[in-house]
Amino acid sequence: MSIKRGQLIKLNFEGREFEIIVIDPNGLGKGLPSVGFGFRMMEKYGGVPEPTLSNWLTKESAFEGDSNNEVLELELPSGNRFRVIQISGADKNNYIVVEASDWVALAIDVLKKPGKVKESTRSKLLDFLGWFAVKGFYAEAYTVLKGAYTAKDSRVLSAWMEARLIGKRKRNKYTDFLQEQGIQGQDYAYWTDYVYLGLFNMPAWQMKRVWQVKEGDSSIGRNHIPEVEGLEAVAYCENQVIALFHENLQQAHDDAINYAKKKFKLAFE
Repeated sequence: MSIKRGQLIKLNFEGREFEIIVIDPNGLGKGLPSVGFGFRMMEKYGGVPEPTLSNWLTKESAFEGDSNNEVLELELPSGNRFRVIQISGADKNNYIVVEASDWVALAIDVLKKPGKVKESTRSKLLDFLGWFAVKGFYAEAYTVLKGAYTAKDSRVLSAWMEARLIGKRKRNKYTDFLQEQGIQGQDYAYWTDYVYLGLFNMPAWQMKRVWQVKEGDSSIGRNHIPEVEGLEAVAYCENQVIALFHENLQQAHDDAINYAKKKFKLAFE
């Protein structure tokens, strides 16, 4: 397969669809292309508004007085600069992009010295970095442990990461909801265990230990549910508690647990 400069690709990376462009077909070595994406993608997934990125954009002539050879860079609040590439795409449109690893370095730079960047943007940048870091770390670990990192490994790992992320988001809503109902201190643990006992017939700490045991091990019995599915069930249940609540918190939990057990076909003994 021939890879060309300006080639456009839609890449699904950890539940996020990136529109990327080939910068150099041999940018990382022979047959190993470097790729990048534009300001709109960074706003969507990194949280830095496109107007902010445009305001950071600087233009300088590579040769004095020669406006046809402008060098574009992003000058961040820290004063550090990152290369911006102008490239003609295969669709004949012109693009302004930053190479992928530079976007990661840029995100780190903004987090270190944010200037006037908003807290919400910094939070989204942390999520952005988290996806890159975790996936890359596991890819290296799997290569050492198994001798290879396969497409199947990538899909399974993506599903696990997405389940954890969705669970955390819904978990935050659930804990905020409990706080609104006057729940404090150890009572949070009580309702967490109430959900886990209702779904899996064991408290949270015990179920999390089960997920650490290899699937198929006889010690976990025939009712084993993979962590990905279990986290989805918990997140769904906690979200249903919020939706179903009307005066009686326990009733809302009981109803939500019943719905979740039916949806995820849970029948723990």
